Amino acid sequence: MKKIFLEYLKNQLSQNEKLRSTNSISEEDKVVLDESIASLNETIQAIEALEDAAVSQEMVDELKSSLETLNETVQSIKEKLNQNKQEEPEMENITENYLKSQNAIHDFADAIRNTKKPEDFANNWAEVLKTNGITITQGSEEAFLPQAVLDTLTDIWDRESGWLNDLHFTGAKRFYCRYNTSDQTAETSRAKGWKSGSKATQTITVAGKLIEAQFIYKIMDLDNKTIWDNDENLINYVLEELVSQILYEIRTAVLVGDGRQDNDPYKIDKIEAIASHTTTDQWVTVSTETSNGFLMDDLKAMMLNLKKKEGRKVLVFMSETDLNTLERVQASETSTPVYMEKAYVEAQLGTNVEIITTDILGADYKAIAMIPAEYYMVGDSIFNPRMNQWEDFMQNTTYWRFETVCGGAVRGLKSASVLKANA
Repeated sequence: MKKIFLEYLKNQLSQNEKLRSTNSISEEDKVVLDESIASLNETIQAIEALEDAAVSQEMVDELKSSLETLNETVQSIKEKLNQNKQEEPEMENITENYLKSQNAIHDFADAIRNTKKPEDFANNWAEVLKTNGITITQGSEEAFLPQAVLDTLTDIWDRESGWLNDLHFTGAKRFYCRYNTSDQTAETSRAKGWKSGSKATQTITVAGKLIEAQFIYKIMDLDNKTIWDNDENLINYVLEELVSQILYEIRTAVLVGDGRQDNDPYKIDKIEAIASHTTTDQWVTVSTETSNGFLMDDLKAMMLNLKKKEGRKVLVFMSETDLNTLERVQASETSTPVYMEKAYVEAQLGTNVEIITTDILGADYKAIAMIPAEYYMVGDSIFNPRMNQWEDFMQNTTYWRFETVCGGAVRGLKSASVLKANA
């Protein structure tokens, strides 16, 4: 039941996202679709967190009923667009057929080659589209990329983004986190029994922090002789290199920071590193591994420091070497060691735990645990990048710049934990 329902929800989500990207859709309808997409994402996350047996037909019927109003509104948007398509059928066919053609790939590569100033790329591509009978609104060039380019971007995103998908993307340019620093068990915070007469009021202390975004970019150069070799290879190489490196930098910045000094002009300083919390605070608990040689004991203690909400996924990052150590089981000194599956280790650490092996932590940290839904991101979606290109005629070299705007920080109290290596 769980698998079938998830397929239904993801199909609905895919349809709504495709509808949202339609160029002719109104701003009012975009707001409705954004609400529907957000609701579906929340439902998918909630269902994925449940055990198979917990997803009953009754629950499925109830959730479908709760989404019914939004679904009806989305259906009305589809009908309105279909009516418009009936009035202009030829334009739709021209656009779709061209963008799926090999000519579109070649023309897109030529638009890259023929761009001499960064700001001219969008105009050059718009002119190519216009030549092929497709007139678009300025600023919507990214919605009319060749299908092969979109497929490449999607493939790179799916392959490279990994656990970044689990973070909470707010869609806002900046986000102010407000939180209550009062202890839940303190008498001034607790709910109280009724009695006649005067009543005690709750006293809380409210604080906050601002999450802002910054531009994160990568510039690469390529010899012009190489550029002319092959259209598809050119596009694939440029997109692969630029997108994958930016995603790597963002993953690194979230966990341990980008490694640059604070006064370095290239420092990514709007993504708060979990490991930047060197001592325990309201957001992150910091501990150091003990010298008893039992890493699992330290990890179990680290997990107890998380303030987990029921059903929330927990990510635990560690080296592959340490995971191998945890998987290794030997009954006696003379017996042959065996290695358990990763799921066995994850189950020992708790429910809804996923271990991710990485070399990002280096020698300073044994493990980092986080509740990804409590790490908030602001700025652009990573899948909405900006690409510019220009040529240095003296060097016969072409440059590409790929950039996105994002920032992030731990938002949930006690939602992350760091286990330092014992020096």
